[in-house]
Amino acid sequence: MLSTDEIDESVFEEGSYYLSKLDFDVDAIAARFEIPPSLVIKHKARFEGKLKRGDVVETAEDLVFWRSVKEEAEGNVKVTFVTDKGFHHAWRSDLEKLDGPSLLAIFESCKRFLNLDPNSRFLQYSPPKNYDPLAMQREITKAVTVINSILEHLKTRGDDR
Repeated sequence: MLSTDEIDESVFEEGSYYLSKLDFDVDAIAARFEIPPSLVIKHKARFEGKLKRGDVVETAEDLVFWRSVKEEAEGNVKVTFVTDKGFHHAWRSDLEKLDGPSLLAIFESCKRFLNLDPNSRFLQYSPPKNYDPLAMQREITKAVTVINSILEHLKTRGDDR
């Protein structure tokens, strides 16, 4: 659990405001931030006051950011994967819409990428603080895990997409 000392109050304020706009209720926001619901209400009100005074501006970009935070909190992770055409980003929900052969092709491309990297054996260790030279490989490994779980789910359902 992060202590509120480690996170700037403005993040709680902005998050409480935007997540409530995205239909998260106070209890859900409190659970995500690991703070009491009364603090969520206080942070949201404080941000609304800043908006009224013109100290902050509501932007579409901020809403998009907090929407992606919401997606991740609900388990719809964003992954980076590799194909023969380069690196790509997608939400898990988008990958779930693909057919089995397409998913398998992405899975195999990612595995090939990881197998070609002589440093991949270091992925089993925690990343170093502040700088991770294997950040891309870790992202591809995450994609392999996500795609594998989708493929397993398709297999257990007997889905022949």
